[in-house]
Amino acid sequence: MKIELKPLTEADFSLIVEWVNAHDEDFIYQWAGNTYSYPLTVKQIEDHYSKGINAIDAGVFIYKIIDTSTQETIGSVQLCRMDLIKSEAVVGRFLIKSEQYRGKGIGTTVLKELVRIGFEEFSLKRIKLNVFHINTQAIRCYEKVGFIKGQIHENVYQSLTGEYWNGIEMTLEKELWEQIHRRH
Repeated sequence: MKIELKPLTEADFSLIVEWVNAHDEDFIYQWAGNTYSYPLTVKQIEDHYSKGINAIDAGVFIYKIIDTSTQETIGSVQLCRMDLIKSEAVVGRFLIKSEQYRGKGIGTTVLKELVRIGFEEFSLKRIKLNVFHINTQAIRCYEKVGFIKGQIHENVYQSLTGEYWNGIEMTLEKELWEQIHRRH
């Protein structure tokens, strides 16, 4: 499957709402922290992005993940909290539409392209992300791309089943990415 990232538009917000609401409150927290409440609505997303999207002034660039063989949108991901003074940004709200697309290397392909965009098109020096320790599949994906685990925040969230989740900060420096990129 060939994947392409294209800028997401406000018209695509309803797709994200549909995908997120197919899950429970734990999923929405895992995906977006405490930014939204369950069930997600288009209005919540619009309110959150009141400064707009896909512009330096907004500080966030949201991409839809396209399966080029069908032109279907199968997910979304964003570079957010852009700080051009520090030359860094955060990968956020990484979402693959459904289970049928997981475990096929799509996440790794998407993240490699997003990191390339960040380092080459936005001249970033560092890209960060946050992930919960329970999301082992995502952690493997991030490590494959070169992200390194950093600080761990214990008991960040208590799930519906009573389990406590630890948050892990992960970082990829441009120098390391260039070394990895040259090898492949």
